[in-house]
Amino acid sequence: MRTPRAPEKSPHRITNTLLIGTLVIFVLQHILHVFFPGARGTGLTQNCFNDWFALSGIHFQELKVWTLLSYGFLHSLHNILHIIGNMAGLFFLGRILEPQLGQKPFLILYLGGALSGGLLYLLFHYNSQVAVIGASAAVAALVALFCLRHPEDTITLLLFFVIPVSIKPKYLLRIAIAFSIFCLLFYELGNTGPGIAHSAHLGGILFGFLYNRYADKVLFSGQRSNAAGIELPKWFTRRKNKNATHYTVNRPSAQKTAPEVDRILDKISAHGFDALNDKEKEILQRAHQERS
Repeated sequence: MRTPRAPEKSPHRITNTLLIGTLVIFVLQHILHVFFPGARGTGLTQNCFNDWFALSGIHFQELKVWTLLSYGFLHSLHNILHIIGNMAGLFFLGRILEPQLGQKPFLILYLGGALSGGLLYLLFHYNSQVAVIGASAAVAALVALFCLRHPEDTITLLLFFVIPVSIKPKYLLRIAIAFSIFCLLFYELGNTGPGIAHSAHLGGILFGFLYNRYADKVLFSGQRSNAAGIELPKWFTRRKNKNATHYTVNRPSAQKTAPEVDRILDKISAHGFDALNDKEKEILQRAHQERS
């Protein structure tokens, strides 16, 4: 009788969970917007849901520190492309990166990107009432890591969701950084343009760089040690050179030297080491080397 095999875990479980969770929250946003239109009308604070979970300098000063992460699960109710673009990025990049990184490291990358994006946004808008929402910073972290680890793999993007454009990831990352910096300086800080938080995008990209540089040391250092917690000596782990020439040295066999060594040891016990002559000392040294 065969024992039934345990079902294998999905390699995209975290990606699917984040997708479903974000879509469910988007539906809740619409429902709550109908029943609780909210008291605030500035910026993106359109309803009570955003009042409690969107990120802004004022919210942070009110000690709503959870908004540093919760804002990444909210999206605009008046622009469907906002959530479509972010979830498309999460879907395609998640299916590539999550199997490579593992579930826990992938989740750390995604949430770390949102957190880093939120912190950089607060750096420029700490005293502002304008709130930021959206998973763009988290997705930017995924984009950055993908581009850093697959710089030469040509990919095809749909510009404006219509025009196919093929580009290498290393160039895509450079364009994204330059574009975000330009828009931050000339649009976001001047309160002009379409109201996109480019500072949050830069924060996500920054976290992608940090993750690529330090994650292996921080997240996997314990997993790469030996199971028993004992470090093997260098001579044991050193690789052998297949082309190396090996030499052997003819030595007296242990059977021939054993009686002589026993006699010398008895002499040391009776008269001390200084009683040995040079030949006896040489025999004792040779026997020690053969046993080493």
